[in-house]
Amino acid sequence: MIESIEWLRIFIQNHQSLEYLIVFLGVVFGGELVLFILGFFIAQGFIPAWPVIVLGFFGTFVPNLLWFFLGKTAIADKLISHRFAHNTILTITEALHHISNRNRLTAIIIIKFLVGTPFVLIMYVNKIKLGFRRFVYYQSIAIFLSLLIVIPIGFLSGLGFTYFSKILKNLYAGLGFLLLIIVIIIMVQLWTKRELIKNLSSSERKNNI
Repeated sequence: MIESIEWLRIFIQNHQSLEYLIVFLGVVFGGELVLFILGFFIAQGFIPAWPVIVLGFFGTFVPNLLWFFLGKTAIADKLISHRFAHNTILTITEALHHISNRNRLTAIIIIKFLVGTPFVLIMYVNKIKLGFRRFVYYQSIAIFLSLLIVIPIGFLSGLGFTYFSKILKNLYAGLGFLLLIIVIIIMVQLWTKRELIKNLSSSERKNNI
């Protein structure tokens, strides 16, 4: 993670004329990880906030649209309808319905913060036959919430990194703080994943009764 932050910083610094294009493509291909790093850079005064927020929003939207349209293709429909995949998809959909209390917006927001989002997104959207306009509406809210959470976490991590590095006059103290934040983020992701698996297991037991 720390190597990724330094690599991206140097890359942007060496290609300042393409700074915003790099930010956009970075979010398209790197997702929440790049948003976290960009929040870190904002705290360092390395890049301005508003372009990151705007480009981060559209950069996050692009791959989601691609996955949405992929989920509507005949190939994806065949794969999802396959007898070996059907029960798993049904179970995942029911688990999301259970966690979200059958609220589609809440389910899309949950998917946004899960590991392996594209695959889950395709399965869920295909199963509930969500329309394009409704998908764009739900995704806009989910992405906005993601930006409100991920970028500020990166920003606070950047502030903490600078603060601890200066007050203790030790770069490793700042790195230690950054690693602590990363560990907390990973723990939250694992907890979310564990809760989904719990609901998956519960749904499977109900289906077997």
